[in-house]
Amino acid sequence: MAVVEGYRTDEIERISVREAAFHTKTNRFYALRAVDMRGWTWPFDELHHRKAVIVNIGVRGAKAAEEIAKIKRISDEIAPIDGTQVIAFPSDEFGAPATDDELRAFLFDTCGLHPNDASLKIMAKTRVDGPGAHPVFKLLKAMANIQDLGRDFAAYFYVNRNSHLQGVADSADTMYARLFSGNLPIAHPFFHF
Repeated sequence: MAVVEGYRTDEIERISVREAAFHTKTNRFYALRAVDMRGWTWPFDELHHRKAVIVNIGVRGAKAAEEIAKIKRISDEIAPIDGTQVIAFPSDEFGAPATDDELRAFLFDTCGLHPNDASLKIMAKTRVDGPGAHPVFKLLKAMANIQDLGRDFAAYFYVNRNSHLQGVADSADTMYARLFSGNLPIAHPFFHF
């Protein structure tokens, strides 16, 4: 079994940008899956009729810890109200690389996250840009018409209960404010790159 960038390639659906556009048209968001920090495959069909916030997170430093605290706030305060699932994908492609042990230490010890948190799913380290990007990010970027993210915490994708991309925010603060106020547009992203 091959392991690439912290995820098991034999368990992850591969899609190209062209296939991502097809998935967008045929509403295949629920067909995706990803491996979490424990090494378990998590199917996105568990999100049926649930809202989701999906973001790539940094793996080191004070700024990353600060942003992760904001993401945790979204999962602690918004999820209990409306069942929003927050899904965080660690990525070290925009900063200093981290081993899996360093990543776990940062996320669980430094940032205080828990691998079994029901409202905040921490996935295995992955790529979010380029040809090796995870299928989830290929699909979401195609849906939002975004070429590359280019940095950690660049986009907070909001997927509604019908698996449609409803908006993309450029910060946790913007996402929190929009979710908490309920001020989400029905058809257009509230932040566009």
